Amino acid sequence: MLALQFPVFLVPDAMKFANMVHSIKPNPKTETPQATSAHDNFWDYVANNQETAHMVTWLMSMRGRPRSWRMMEGYPINTFRFINKDGKSTFVRFVWKPLLGVHDLLLDEANIIGGMDPDFHRHDIIQAVQNGAYPEYELGVQLINEEDEFNYDFDVLDDTKLWSEEDVPVEIIGKMTLNRLVDNFFAEEEQSSFDSSSLVPGIDFSNDHVLQGRSFAYRDTDYHRLGSSNINEIPVNKPINDSYLNQRDGYMRHRIDKDTVDYHNNSLAGNTPEPVSHEDGGFQSYPEKVQGHKTRDVPSDSFNDHFSQARMFWNSMSEVEKQDIIQSFSFHLGSVKSESVRQKNVEMWANVDKDMAADIAENIGVNLTDGSHVSVDKSSPSLSMKNTTFKAATQKLGVLIGDGFDDKVNDTLQQLKDEKVFVEVISSQLGTVKRKDGKELQVDKTFLTAHPTLYDALYIVGGEVVKQE
Repeated sequence: MLALQFPVFLVPDAMKFANMVHSIKPNPKTETPQATSAHDNFWDYVANNQETAHMVTWLMSMRGRPRSWRMMEGYPINTFRFINKDGKSTFVRFVWKPLLGVHDLLLDEANIIGGMDPDFHRHDIIQAVQNGAYPEYELGVQLINEEDEFNYDFDVLDDTKLWSEEDVPVEIIGKMTLNRLVDNFFAEEEQSSFDSSSLVPGIDFSNDHVLQGRSFAYRDTDYHRLGSSNINEIPVNKPINDSYLNQRDGYMRHRIDKDTVDYHNNSLAGNTPEPVSHEDGGFQSYPEKVQGHKTRDVPSDSFNDHFSQARMFWNSMSEVEKQDIIQSFSFHLGSVKSESVRQKNVEMWANVDKDMAADIAENIGVNLTDGSHVSVDKSSPSLSMKNTTFKAATQKLGVLIGDGFDDKVNDTLQQLKDEKVFVEVISSQLGTVKRKDGKELQVDKTFLTAHPTLYDALYIVGGEVVKQE
């Protein structure tokens, strides 16, 4: 299932997605910056396409900097349909909920970690699986009856809008545990193909604008990325049960078809292969009733409300989270060279919070704005990390240690490991350090290869260390 770490998207119209991607890519003249959105083009796009306000507010928050993939929610963002056995349709959005809760990084932490260990997140999830602290996520659904579609202050088909958990509760229906690593990254991950057009009976499309675009574009993109229409013959993508189709040939075709008939309907092959009927478990599209004019215009006025939910997100944050958002905006907009783009952004973000915009304006050297934020007092407590789950298993501990440490240290480290705390032993050099009784403890990192920001806490044991010349 395709998933982002945010429940909302930058655009409500798939046709605008390419423009957004162009704006965030490196400058076509200099090819910089390559690893950040802190540049003129992206922020010029944001200020002139203000439907981006909600997701960019999420992006500038700590939600944009996960502490770990094990502690990150996952949202497909799109609105699908559930179809029950009686043919009744219900709008649904999916979410993956980490059992460890949602935990993120401060801006300064993320900047330091990005330099010290660019593969920090991969190392973290690999270490988790190898330690037996398997990452676990519950699969939740939010359901809205179709007859209630217009009973909310947002359009359920608008991907820039959140279905808050207070308005639409999450119901847990499943669980995923990552209990092993792949054997070969390229074969099993790089070649894997996911797209929103691959549905199973019981799930169907809605008229979600972005979903409609993704359902066409993503499958086509994978054909191009993997070089063939035969992507489902690659082992990682191949169905467990063989499927029999009239699809033939194409580059990287593995199966050798000996039959001479590859079309339907036919009489030469007994009309096979043929689609499985709905009665026998085959897929059947929901027979939606439609009326009116089909256009590319915005379907409802709520699509034009770009700031109410961004304001709700701001209202939901703790003071620490709010200060981090201000710092993040100031950091990114501080790299924008165009004063007019910086000014337009301050005027835009005053719609979310006037005081926030004033702080940003002061930090990036532009004028304050006379504008004020939208009149929204609503908040969603579930959006703040102060209300998340806290467990010892979210922690990574650095142990600063040298020769001659106390015998009881090993017992303490074992207790921490039993609680799934990640423990790394740090000393002056690799090898081992010795307890008072001569028993040895393996060293994982040196003072040169470790950094305090890579750890949630430090256990300073002490002891004698080898002096580095």
